Amino acid sequence: MKEKKKIGLTGCILMGIGCIVGSGIFGSLPEIISTTGGGIVYALILAAIVIILRSITRMYTIAALPTSASTFMHATKLMHPYVGALISVNAFLQPTMVALFGVLFATYFQELFPGCPLSSTTVSVCLLAAFAVLAWFGNKSTISVGNIIVIILLAAIAVYIVCGLPHLNPENISFMSVIKPGISVSAVSAAAGVLTSSLSGASSCAELADDVKNPGRNVPITLIVCPVLVCLTYILMAVVTLGVVPYANLESLAQVARHFLSPELMIFFIVGGPIAGIITSLIPVALACVAVFDFSSRNRIYPEVLSKKNKYGVPYWSLLIVSAISIGICATGATFGVVMTVFSLTNTIGELPNTISPIFAYKKYPKSCDNSSVRMSSKVATALSVITFLICIYLCVEMVKTLGIQEIALTAAVYLLGYVYFFVRVRYLRQKENYDLIGELKKPYERWMEREKSL
Repeated sequence: MKEKKKIGLTGCILMGIGCIVGSGIFGSLPEIISTTGGGIVYALILAAIVIILRSITRMYTIAALPTSASTFMHATKLMHPYVGALISVNAFLQPTMVALFGVLFATYFQELFPGCPLSSTTVSVCLLAAFAVLAWFGNKSTISVGNIIVIILLAAIAVYIVCGLPHLNPENISFMSVIKPGISVSAVSAAAGVLTSSLSGASSCAELADDVKNPGRNVPITLIVCPVLVCLTYILMAVVTLGVVPYANLESLAQVARHFLSPELMIFFIVGGPIAGIITSLIPVALACVAVFDFSSRNRIYPEVLSKKNKYGVPYWSLLIVSAISIGICATGATFGVVMTVFSLTNTIGELPNTISPIFAYKKYPKSCDNSSVRMSSKVATALSVITFLICIYLCVEMVKTLGIQEIALTAAVYLLGYVYFFVRVRYLRQKENYDLIGELKKPYERWMEREKSL
């Protein structure tokens, strides 16, 4: 049999960049600049460092103990079912990202069609409702189409940077305003926490370590190079944004682009930038949320009905829940900044088990870790895990400080009610069906056990 062609370093980097670059930066960049000014540069650099650390710790565990639904499985099987339940509970908060796409789409849609009589809330709800209808028939998108859209997206960013740099106003930006932005470390940290959502995605190559040439070398390089390259690109976008429009008056990148782009290029920028980014991001993100509900249902954390599929193979009850939550958030008229911060906060909380999973992986499966495709000593992996965990905790605290009491209370209530439900579910299954949910979730994963014994 002909050996499967493996992905080289260039292919990994291109894939990683394609996974990172999406629509989020078109909303988070102006939002962060409007509050931090030149501090956006430090925030982007800190966010890139956090993403690199998170990706490397996750890569270590995935390479040693590969599995589908790795975040849930590693948290549950390596740590405890109570930790795994966090991932399932988080599923009710992850649709905030789907709602985010709706809010962002409405912002740029109205820039493209300024005379549209529909409100931004109506436009965002219509987009998510249309997605729910299309998703009912399954995801038929292809990799080739996705790559073409990513190329258009990168071209739109290049147009923004190249055409914008000659129009910088020295009164709006200076070297010193970037080096000494005059804002607190706390504000930069909160901004970095939000921006991590716009720089994540390169870790997807770690999921495919077995299909990569020399993964012990190429995967770590990809996890470092991709966030750095994208971060530098975003810094150039930030410089253009700061230099063209005073940051105190900033609303969107389209507002900035109108100062130096022709009407034709303006249309290309909006369609090829944020709108193309939404197309490449909305479907996989939303379906990932659906997959978490589906997987949790198949593991009986949620009722089995949530994994019931229609004739197109879509778990339709899970889809309806994700769609209802995201549409409900948009229907409240929530602003981009609040939704983005809530998502970034919950996303970072959901990543916490990943950051320390290498410690538990080596403790339970030392041979698998020592013989994985990614070579890293257990001491280095442990040190990186502790550092990354503490940094993520710090960023969570700083993001919470920027939220209002209502958003904090609602987010906390979701986690509290989610765990109350989980414990009620455990008790219900034990009493009604004599089914030990905790015991079943604690059982070691057979594939990992077999691999450990064979080494």
